[in-house]
Amino acid sequence: MGSHDGVRISGREESQTSRLDVDVVQGVGLEGMGANHETSSGGDHRNSLTANINPSSLTKYEVSSAKEILPFHIGGPNTCLPFFVESFLGWGLCLSCLSVSGYHYAKSILLSSNWYLKFRNWMQRWVSSKIRPWSLGLTSERRTLKTIGVHINDLTEERKWIPLTTYTRAELGRHSPWESYLSLVRILENEYPETLVPVMALNEDGTKLDGVLGVALSSSSVEETLSIKQETDTLTVKADAALIRVLRHDDVCRRLASLAMRPYDVTIETTVTTTKTIVSTISPAKSYSSAESHTTTSPTTTVCNSNHATTTTTTLLKQFPHNHLLQRMSNVWNLLLALPALEEAKTFYRIPTTNPPRAETSCLSDGAYSAFKISLIMPSYNEEGSHLQVKLSKALDMASSPEEVEVIIVDAGGCSDLEMILKHKSETGCDSHNSKQWGRICIVSFSSGGGRGPCLNHGAQSATGRILTFCHSDTTLPRSWDERIVATLEHDSPRSSNHRRLGTPRANSCSFQFGIDTSPEGLSMPFASSSIHYNPPGIRAVETTANMRSYLYSLPYGDSTLSLHACVFHFLGGYPDQCLMEDYELVSLLRLRAAFCGNEKLAMMRGPPALCSPRRWQKFGVLYVTFMNSKLVNLYAGSMKVGSDDLFRQYYGKDPPKREFNCSPWEIELDNRLNGAHST
Repeated sequence: MGSHDGVRISGREESQTSRLDVDVVQGVGLEGMGANHETSSGGDHRNSLTANINPSSLTKYEVSSAKEILPFHIGGPNTCLPFFVESFLGWGLCLSCLSVSGYHYAKSILLSSNWYLKFRNWMQRWVSSKIRPWSLGLTSERRTLKTIGVHINDLTEERKWIPLTTYTRAELGRHSPWESYLSLVRILENEYPETLVPVMALNEDGTKLDGVLGVALSSSSVEETLSIKQETDTLTVKADAALIRVLRHDDVCRRLASLAMRPYDVTIETTVTTTKTIVSTISPAKSYSSAESHTTTSPTTTVCNSNHATTTTTTLLKQFPHNHLLQRMSNVWNLLLALPALEEAKTFYRIPTTNPPRAETSCLSDGAYSAFKISLIMPSYNEEGSHLQVKLSKALDMASSPEEVEVIIVDAGGCSDLEMILKHKSETGCDSHNSKQWGRICIVSFSSGGGRGPCLNHGAQSATGRILTFCHSDTTLPRSWDERIVATLEHDSPRSSNHRRLGTPRANSCSFQFGIDTSPEGLSMPFASSSIHYNPPGIRAVETTANMRSYLYSLPYGDSTLSLHACVFHFLGGYPDQCLMEDYELVSLLRLRAAFCGNEKLAMMRGPPALCSPRRWQKFGVLYVTFMNSKLVNLYAGSMKVGSDDLFRQYYGKDPPKREFNCSPWEIELDNRLNGAHST
């Protein structure tokens, strides 16, 4: 965030459909806005709240967007609408945006469910039995689909495909399924040859020869043939077990397998040729003699070509159904999707893979690491140490066992006086029994650019806790937040024995209910010099519809404080390496698994909510914030499929944060491994 008149603006605020940060983006933020308060919120003289707003504090994009969306100052402190009118409009807009989220949920989840697919297939069979496909174009299209290995029944009867990891749309463009398959084969051949199955080849005389055993099967006795077949099956079972192990633990191979097996669209062009013969009869002039009367026929042939382009969805396995590696991966796909066991998650320990922290303080001995229960990751951009100190102090007071929590502050740039947090901990000391203390606090620097996704992944790479909790710097955590997270993810709740009941779905992640801090302290506008508290009309509509979206559609956003086991986070590939919509992609994968894996759920913790700062709604109003963010989410998840970089340019009016590398970290590792294999 920027600043104005010496007052810092930072943090994150979102509407009920919002998931766009304004502070945790490296190198980008919204400019501050100054305002002097003279009356309380909800009065008839709220126009005077922004009498001293400096127009120069708004960026050109903000000004143009505000004029385009709200030309008559509808919303915000300078609104001209009465309080009850704006509140009524806010409720209506929030509910309509909730229906947009419901549409995307139905499109991605409900329309791919088993009961819907069965009903659709039954309807298609019934219609096919009643209506004969008489169209020549349809017949030609079906014939063309069969020639490339795509069958109509396969397209309608296939189950929902679940990816193994998250990925960005840029990665989809850089790695086609066939290229991903070839890269995966090269790595398996050079690094994991035990994952490959023996291939049957032919001798010169046409007999089958086992590529590994070297035995001609046709000339063997029955006993030898059965023995060879049994040994081959044993090798296949061992190769499948090795393949499962590699694809579950090797991040690059896992991503390549997910990209290779994914469905993709192909365009099929068909040309229909129609030949028409026209016979013209020419009669001569009438003659008095019948012998002289005759007719002349003149046949004319006309050829008409019509081109038809059809887009359909297929996979490599459909195009190459006899490919053994593709068949094997398809057969073990459910095993590859299974999350790490809960016992493994409870004992998971990971040494940080990033550079040493810039500064840290811990109650442990120097250089020692401990498997903390929770790693509280707080990305920060343009933050002040005093602001973070206040938030961490509140989180410390609300924690039940803070000594089992490590705090990781990711400095994405522009932060100041962060070391004062460490100084405060060192002054209180680790041996104090009268006050709560964090187990460890460290500050790590992030300078690779790329936006929020890479920043959050960098914090996760620096964590040692078995549970990762991603908390925004302007979010206030509820009471006993650490105990509630552990109880939800690890089924250790002492108040309920139902979690231990056999067959209860396991929580792959959890989040708090969404709330907005409307206390006098929370409503103190940080960009204003006055202490008057402005409560935006319709702010409760944002809260209510956000929680309805989370419960009905399993779609919480990052401001609800997402938590998941560290091994699950790394198993799913972490946040996608993109500047915006990274939490939308991760949560979409989590709810997709919860809907189709059968033994997982995305848990919403009931009880006190995590409170988000209301300053963005105070600054722009509920109507503007809700409309803009719902529009951007619809552009990203809708049929237009606008990329995160383009969405960033539209939202902020500038280019995304400059990256140190133009590809993801796993792509750099892939390139190094392929080049290393090529050089050897």
